[in-house]
Amino acid sequence: MENITLNITGNNIVLAGELTRQTVMTLPKESIKQIINQQTSTIDLQQVNQIDTAGLAWLFYLLELASQTGCQLTFSSVPAKLKKLISLSGVDGFLPVNPA
Repeated sequence: MENITLNITGNNIVLAGELTRQTVMTLPKESIKQIINQQTSTIDLQQVNQIDTAGLAWLFYLLELASQTGCQLTFSSVPAKLKKLISLSGVDGFLPVNPA
């Protein structure tokens, strides 16, 4: 199992590694607070090499937390595997994605 890392530089966040049911709970709560307490945050998903339904659910959880704090959260560089999972899960259009 690979880890997931979260690198925060201002309002740009890079997620890298495996975003799965084994790794989502290892993401530091302080980092999550740092993301959602900004006015805007963009999460770059290009380096996510594996994602499952728990990882997708975590992205929606983060989106919900952000909306509660008034943070405008968007996602960029969505990998093909995640696009397929979004489509299979029937949640197309619910994840705010920046155009490439």
